[in-house]
Parts: sequence; C-alpha cells; structure tokens
Amino acid sequence: MENCKNPWKNECRSENIKLYILVKGEKLPICKHCWNGIAEEKLEWGS
Repeated sequence: MENCKNPWKNECRSENIKLYILVKGEKLPICKHCWNGIAEEKLEWGS
C-alpha cells in the first residue's frame, strides 16, 4: 500500500490516497486529508 508523500507535510503516512501530483518531475501520492489542505492554500505551481 502507498503512503501519502505530501511535500509540505512530511509526517503524513495516510494510505487513503486521493490523487497524485507532480513535483519537480516526481509523481507523489496525496491523501484526501492533505489534498483538502493543499487545495485551500495559496501555492503557486510552476515548472
């Protein structure tokens, strides 16, 4: 089973994967809880 690899919350180990994001060319699994937080943040996504 995969664990959440939220780059802004390294301690999360949830297995409830909601989606994947690309960060610096790496595909990272993100859990439902972390995604809710990321979606609310004012983060800029770039190349």
